[in-house]
Amino acid sequence: MKKEKDSVLGSNDMTLVVGDVHISQGQNLRRAKWLGAAIEDIRPNRVLFIGDFLTFDALSAWDKNKRAKMEGRRYQKDIDAGNKFLGAMYSEMSDVALMDTQFILTEGNHEERLWRYLDEDPTFKGAVDYRVDLDIEDWTIVPYKEYYIHRGIHFTHVPFNKARPIGGKYAVHRALEFHQHSVIFGHTHELSSAGLHRTGAAHLSQSLSVGCYFEHTDDYAVGTVTNYWRGILLIDHYKLGRFGWQPLSMGKMRRYYNAKRK
Repeated sequence: MKKEKDSVLGSNDMTLVVGDVHISQGQNLRRAKWLGAAIEDIRPNRVLFIGDFLTFDALSAWDKNKRAKMEGRRYQKDIDAGNKFLGAMYSEMSDVALMDTQFILTEGNHEERLWRYLDEDPTFKGAVDYRVDLDIEDWTIVPYKEYYIHRGIHFTHVPFNKARPIGGKYAVHRALEFHQHSVIFGHTHELSSAGLHRTGAAHLSQSLSVGCYFEHTDDYAVGTVTNYWRGILLIDHYKLGRFGWQPLSMGKMRRYYNAKRK
């Protein structure tokens, strides 16, 4: 049950952030049930998917001329996988939790693939829309590069420095150079945080990269060393512009919820 008042363990204003999920056809989607069970247990005020919910590999500009890679990729298959994920997640949640939880998606560069495709070929504009196809029109959907703001915390898929996304080893530090407020983002698939207190500011600004929520290794990362952290994070909005955060790793979710079902 939700807490009726603040306590030392957290406030009554909590956001559960889910990093890049990267759903595509043919995946094992068991992580959807773990997520639904966690939402049911934690009962956050809102669940925020940080972007790249679906991969939309069929719309990849990088691979569109690589016929062998594109073979078999279909928009509808990705949508079917997304609906399967959502169905499995919802199945672990009670009716009360479903009604009480606000769902938010800050679009990522993979969602942007669809809009970019329709801009290049508007033949199916108005007929193809992942929000309709996933039946998430009642969610709060934030366009790519824009922010969802709650109590002074800015959530986005990836911060931008002018026309380029911020990334690399010091992404959380660089994000604070270009923001006058606290920011939480995804895209890097890594878990990292930083803080910066500017002269004259009432308190420090915080920056948090939230990792990812998928089990597989993407094709482009095969054979490379990654610093991916896999799991979800609970954000405690304890003060305007400030937050506490608690990670819950996918490994722990897998062990706990699989054992609970035995």
